[in-house]
Amino acid sequence: MNHLWNASKVTLVVGACLIGALAVAGCGSGGSSDGGGGDDVTLLEAADWQATEIAGQAALSDAEAADVTAVFAAGELSGSGGVNRYTATYETTADGAITISAAAATLMAGPPAAMEQEQAYFAALEQVAGFSATADSLTLTDEQGEVLVQYEARQPTALQGTTWEALAYNNGKQALVGLEASSTITAVFGDDGSLTGDASVNRYTTAYTTSGETMSIDAAIATTKMAGPEKLMRQEAAYLAALPKTATWSIEGDDLWLRDADGAAQAHYVAAPD
Repeated sequence: MNHLWNASKVTLVVGACLIGALAVAGCGSGGSSDGGGGDDVTLLEAADWQATEIAGQAALSDAEAADVTAVFAAGELSGSGGVNRYTATYETTADGAITISAAAATLMAGPPAAMEQEQAYFAALEQVAGFSATADSLTLTDEQGEVLVQYEARQPTALQGTTWEALAYNNGKQALVGLEASSTITAVFGDDGSLTGDASVNRYTTAYTTSGETMSIDAAIATTKMAGPEKLMRQEAAYLAALPKTATWSIEGDDLWLRDADGAAQAHYVAAPD
């Protein structure tokens, strides 16, 4: 069964569960007192963050779990808990606080150690009362100043040469929907201007161009001619129809978003593991 996202405001609802409201009081290093307008908030939003320490324990290695990440951008917080994707909204205030809304996460199961770490991470977020940010690191602390989560800045995933796995696509009704069970949609943006991938049943190929944050995808999309289950053929048709509507693109950590000229999301991908 498909799961629904709001396409114009990024709100994950893919089998989502509420993690709980996260009230985060922000206090910047260096004695900043202007809260949401301070340099620390600028640094908070300037980087993609990868957790290196959670609740006093070193984060699991790549071989044990996916990275635990956080991206603060334009009032939206998103990332990976190591197994599940999570999202929330946040707002900075003049008195130095950051309020984070009730977060939502997917409901995938993972290895026991990764699930335990993820639960510790979400529990730690609920206790956050302060933060300190530099260009290279972010520290979340509790009311006593004890470190809850330590992050380091990381480089966003490159658009070109990465295999992007779709998490959702626009169904043509101004809504993002999750993929049918056991189906796959991918996109690979070549440095030669080609865009190829799996569309659910068939392989597809077309061309794209970028200039800064803008992107144009050619509406002339060639596909193989295989037949498949009706629901997958509908999914494929909707995905391929959404691609040429793309006007802008953005990468947040290992998440790629394609949006139309009005800002409505047309596709949401995550970088496939190496």
